[in-house]
Amino acid sequence: MFILPVPANLEPAISHETNQLHIEKEIKFSLDTDNAQKILSSRRIRRSAKQEQPGKRYLSTYYDTRQHLLRKSGVTLRVREVDGNFEQTIKIPLAGGIGMLSSEEWSVPISSRLPDLSLFDASVIASFNPRKRKIKLRSMFTTDIDRTVMVLEYKRSRFELALDQGHIISHGKAVRSIEIRELELELQRGNPIAMLDFALALNEECGLSAEHRTKAQRGYALLRSSLRPKATKAEKVLLDPQMSAGQAFHRIIANALQQLYQNEVPTLEGVPEGIHQARVSIRRIRAALRAFKKALPYDKRKAFNGEFRWFQLRLARARDWHVFISETLPRIQASRPHARVDLDRLYKLGVAERRRATRDARALFTSKRYTRLLLQFQRWLMTLHQGNSQLNDNVYDFSKTVLRKSRRDFLVDTRPLSRMTMDELHDLRKRGKKARYATEFFANLWSEDGVQSSVKAMAKIQDLLGKANDASVARQVLASVPPRALKSSAIALVQSWSDERSRQCIQSGQSIWRRFHRSFPLWLDK
Repeated sequence: MFILPVPANLEPAISHETNQLHIEKEIKFSLDTDNAQKILSSRRIRRSAKQEQPGKRYLSTYYDTRQHLLRKSGVTLRVREVDGNFEQTIKIPLAGGIGMLSSEEWSVPISSRLPDLSLFDASVIASFNPRKRKIKLRSMFTTDIDRTVMVLEYKRSRFELALDQGHIISHGKAVRSIEIRELELELQRGNPIAMLDFALALNEECGLSAEHRTKAQRGYALLRSSLRPKATKAEKVLLDPQMSAGQAFHRIIANALQQLYQNEVPTLEGVPEGIHQARVSIRRIRAALRAFKKALPYDKRKAFNGEFRWFQLRLARARDWHVFISETLPRIQASRPHARVDLDRLYKLGVAERRRATRDARALFTSKRYTRLLLQFQRWLMTLHQGNSQLNDNVYDFSKTVLRKSRRDFLVDTRPLSRMTMDELHDLRKRGKKARYATEFFANLWSEDGVQSSVKAMAKIQDLLGKANDASVARQVLASVPPRALKSSAIALVQSWSDERSRQCIQSGQSIWRRFHRSFPLWLDK
């Protein structure tokens, strides 16, 4: 550990010309050994290559304070050694295209692997140390990478392809390391859409897996288990009443995609809540496409909605088995403590089915189809405003129309819940989710309590209908079990519990449903 004093006046110690600013715009993919070999021998890459640099070893050490001051500010500090030369770089994230990693990079050559903050411009230091404190830096982790670099030209755009293979090694008492193998495409000039088109073509040839974490994020995760990717709920969407509908749509979609990206690793690790939140994020994307459908091109909207729906349905089986094993079976046993029925066989069958369904869910997130969908969706979002006047409408006025229609669709059937069939209740639940998500998207545009009370009422109805649906799923789960695999007593117990649980949930939701459909949100009249 060492102390770096920051000059009192925060003036750079060197000329501004020494500070090299680079705006980084890149997309990343994780690879396996087979993919890496395919990429190195790809004819598509060879045809587009204008320059190939000899492979080099990049040894980069990342620095921060004990309290992770830089990380908490969204900043990374790196000292990189290549061929005996040293360069220190500060990265500051920038808002960029959805799915693209964008950052402002400030680089300065130095004489050793120890960083010297006094060589950076004042504005760079102020981004994480505005109070001019003395900073006690220490090395956090090192990336040891063998990098192959090619400069490609495609559709009049130029970008760099970097294939990185190596390790990230943490520092400190408990040294940990992870293998890293990834592909980066970084735009140098031209249209980022051309780079996305190239990535799409390369995905079809070699098969790529989307990667939305930086090396720094993976390095910090080695240091603290609390920084490892975990199942994440959506953050609240905050819209400005002065926004256009197009700006609001992009913010809502970016919020939902961020939730999806954050749950990719938990899903790949088979974490049940990660799979559930991944499904929620996809459902929110589809809800946004529906909410803005009047302003979106019909064919593309329908195509993307259908493809996201395909992934949502494929994740459902894993979710159903997780709920059945961890929630439904314990409830069944607790409700019949003296029943002489052996559910161990059903539990073992369920665990096996859950394992298979989880494996299938994990495979989805490493598939060509998933990468293709993300890249195509990202490309579409970049071109969405071209010739689309409705997206220029004010979001405040636009949202009123959306919310009125969402409410009408939700209340198309206002019969008592007890008079609806399970299929009708399931349809009501789906309509309720769409109405609830639409209301949540636009909720902060109004300050009235009625908005939040409406959301809470829809959430309660949805929760009770969801519990009734889980009980119904228990019967469907039985149908997927091989014939004669279970005793008739076990089947009868699950069926009777399912019926009773559904009735209880429907009865509990009656009064909430009645009050909701008789009320009218006055804030929609304003």
